[in-house]
Amino acid sequence: MFNAEIPPPLITREHGSWAVLIIPMLVSLAVVGRWKGDFAWVVLSAFGVFLSYVPAQLLLRHYTGSVQRVEKLYQAKVWGAVYAIVSLGFASVLLLKGYVFLLAIGAAGILSFIANFYLAKEYSKSIFTDLIAVAGLALSGPSAYYVLAGEIDRRAVSLYILNVLFFGCSVFYVHMKIRASATKKREMGWRERLSLGKINLLCYVAVATIVEILAALHCTPIIVLVAFVPIIVQGLYGTINLSSNVRFRNLGLILLGQSIVFGMMLSGSM
Repeated sequence: MFNAEIPPPLITREHGSWAVLIIPMLVSLAVVGRWKGDFAWVVLSAFGVFLSYVPAQLLLRHYTGSVQRVEKLYQAKVWGAVYAIVSLGFASVLLLKGYVFLLAIGAAGILSFIANFYLAKEYSKSIFTDLIAVAGLALSGPSAYYVLAGEIDRRAVSLYILNVLFFGCSVFYVHMKIRASATKKREMGWRERLSLGKINLLCYVAVATIVEILAALHCTPIIVLVAFVPIIVQGLYGTINLSSNVRFRNLGLILLGQSIVFGMMLSGSM
């Protein structure tokens, strides 16, 4: 018999997603260069939205045909409600203070979540669905910038694009490693490595091109490219030495460290 008691919290197991949420907010704080108490409210609201992702996803799966266990469903309802109350509570404080543009940012985040869910459900998890998730999570940056600066200007948009580009590079790199691991081959020829890593390499070309365009439009200094150097160097090295022997735990820690370095370098260059 199901015992209705408080279940353990539902928290995402995708630890890298915490970096995608937190780094853009800290970069916005550093770039704007001033502290406001409202920053704490937007951070707490963003955490509430982020944590509600797993319960909302589980509930959507249940109500779209993938029936969940009663215990799991109850857990999702309880913690989904808790996270939603936290998020809406702090967001309401900000809206009452006049930060109405947060509604538009929130709507974009919801669209990202819905698109990610249905595309992953229909076509399975892929680079594309992960990029949609990154685009949604990185909206924490513009949210924090807006609350701190009182507006969304070209610098806010540039920061958002740069954050999405960086974490997008991580998505391409991880998927390259996943594909390499799936081959189960001890050794790979350079043709096979290039075949598995070509999209990853094209990503770096796209990053350099987009940053140069932003610099030409006077939206960001060209020195921002330096912030991408560590992940590009690792990507090139990882492609050249690609093998099926992948330690994903170590890879996650390396990418987390690079996220912190990127955040610091981006803050310093803007």
